[in-house]
Amino acid sequence: MTHPVETTLTSLPAAVENERILVVLVQSPDEGSHVEMRQQSFGEGIGWFTQSTIRLEPGQIASLKSALGRASNGNQAAPRLPREFSQVAPSTWQPRLVHADSA
Repeated sequence: MTHPVETTLTSLPAAVENERILVVLVQSPDEGSHVEMRQQSFGEGIGWFTQSTIRLEPGQIASLKSALGRASNGNQAAPRLPREFSQVAPSTWQPRLVHADSA
């Protein structure tokens, strides 16, 4: 049995300092690939831990990208997102190695 390989794509900071959303690509030879969005909290003495996980299949990612990037819906203009949704704040999170398999 081969273990899945997880690659952190990004970390989205929350409004409070001790919470974040981690976006992870999970690749498994047995199950294929999917993306997980993990709502995490930080606990003293524990570190970051996952509160909940949403699994998104490749088709769902494509639909989400389409929904977020859609400028119009046929003849009817789609509602515009507020300006803050188009501005990306610089990330203060830096990746760190938490597990490595040696060859």
